[in-house]
Order: sequence, then structure tokens, then C-alpha cells
Amino acid sequence: MNWEKNMIEQMQLDNGLRVEFYDYSRKVAGDRWLVGLLVKIPMKVERSDFIAFDNGDSLYNKFLEENGPDISFQLQKERNFIDEREKAEVFGAMLENLKKHALSYMAHPEFSSSFKHKTIQEFRERLSWWQ
Repeated sequence: MNWEKNMIEQMQLDNGLRVEFYDYSRKVAGDRWLVGLLVKIPMKVERSDFIAFDNGDSLYNKFLEENGPDISFQLQKERNFIDEREKAEVFGAMLENLKKHALSYMAHPEFSSSFKHKTIQEFRERLSWWQ
């Protein structure tokens, strides 16, 4: 995203992860807005995350070379062409709905390891395309 993001809140989940909530709403035309909510959960990959993969040490080193140790789960919610007078209410409803329905999923004890495994698997598949 090339537009400005403002962190509006962060919270610690029971599984130890930190969730960050960003507002990236912006005016699109006249008094109309794109109302945008970004949820971000930063994580670090470690050598131990690569144990389940063939050539785990080599894969870990290649991953660090190309991506560094920092990854993040991201979820975006948007509503477009919202009247400026309704912007705050729409954003608030989006945030409340997300907290109500998605936080339990993100707080699951296996969320971090599952996300890391998926990210590493996708990286491994991309590598195989180029070899």
C-alpha cells in the first residue's frame, strides 16, 4: 500500500502475538471515501520453523537472504464510496465486526506456527519454479 496508514490500536493476544490495527481510509472523490482497515500481526521466523522441511537449514538461510526474519499476517477490510459523514461509523463497525469474529482465530495457540508453515511452504514453492 502506498497510502498513509495510522495505527489506531494494538492488543496482545493470549497466544503471545501482538495485533496492530491501522486505518488507511482516504478520500476518493468529493465527499466520498474508501474506508480501509488493516490488521497486522508481526512475527519472526526462526531456524526451528524450518525443521519440518527438507533441507531446512538451507531453506532457512535462503529465506533470510530474500525476506529477512520478519513476516506478518495481514488482513484488509474495505468499504468504498462511503459518505464522509458516515466514515467514522462505518470504520467503527468494521473494526468491531473484525474483533468479534476474527480475534479468536488469530488468538489460537497454533495460529503462529500454521501461518509460518504456510509462508515457508509458499516460499519453497516459489523457489522450485526458478530451479
